[in-house]
Amino acid sequence: MPKVSVIIPTYNRSILIKEAVESVLTQTFKDFEVVVVDDGSTDDTRSVIKAVDDTRVKYYYKENGGVSTARNLGLQKAKGQYVCFLDSDDLWPNNFLEVMLWKLAENSDYDAAYSARTLLYPDGTKVESYYAKYCKSGWITQDLFKKGFVSTPTICLRKKSLEAFFFDKSLRNSSEDSDAWMRLSTRIKFLFVPEIQVVVRVEHNVTPRPYFSPEICNRILSLERFYFKLGGDRFVKRKVALRKLSHSYRHAAKKYRRKQCKAAAIFLYKQAIHYWPFDLRLYRGLLRAYSLNKDNMPDWKMPKQLGKPDMGK
Repeated sequence: MPKVSVIIPTYNRSILIKEAVESVLTQTFKDFEVVVVDDGSTDDTRSVIKAVDDTRVKYYYKENGGVSTARNLGLQKAKGQYVCFLDSDDLWPNNFLEVMLWKLAENSDYDAAYSARTLLYPDGTKVESYYAKYCKSGWITQDLFKKGFVSTPTICLRKKSLEAFFFDKSLRNSSEDSDAWMRLSTRIKFLFVPEIQVVVRVEHNVTPRPYFSPEICNRILSLERFYFKLGGDRFVKRKVALRKLSHSYRHAAKKYRRKQCKAAAIFLYKQAIHYWPFDLRLYRGLLRAYSLNKDNMPDWKMPKQLGKPDMGK
């Protein structure tokens, strides 16, 4: 039985996933399995993975259901004492597993360890993510509510801490990871490991989401559900929550306003004001939204509120 299970969900990334898998196979720590979950790819992902000559690599195919369902299947198949996640377009340094397991062994009261990340752009430029300044150790629920700084490809967890844990399939391909770590952070402590930098590709996506996707609002929906429905008010101060919710609505409103989506921008600015009426920028933004002379999405409606987290299939 392997000590570590590395779960890699993928969808139509055959041109990138081989590098991701190889960054696991070249680890200095060798006792692992690689659980590749193909979420209904229509490219040659299957043949790319099957061509990898290493019995530690396991391939599972499922119908397309989103990254949450793929990760959940990976969790069901995982046999290791520890679980790590790697996205199919990202890369680990070759000592990632060695260092993360060492840190968890040294800190038995922590059930999750995570690292910083370096952003890799298509032209080869590397930039350390500004999220590093937010990273910290301990009980980090309120901090995660304010800023989702735990990046999924940087995390390593004790499998026992994941009992009854799953990614919510209703957050399809956006904010599902920040939602999951925020929920999990109410149960376990997270350890920040600054010695490691995971390489996260930016703008390499071969299947980008359309700009006008309702997933723009997923972070808002996740925060509202956590605070108002899942007991988040026990972990996050009310003032902190209201300011963050207002900021999140403003962030979405600005995106829609800049794309000439009048109805969406007006609604979102009004919600931002509802949560935190003391921010004068909101009123200026609302006036700009009202002044738009066209609306690219006149029938836009706010996505419905999230219910109970759904593991799905």
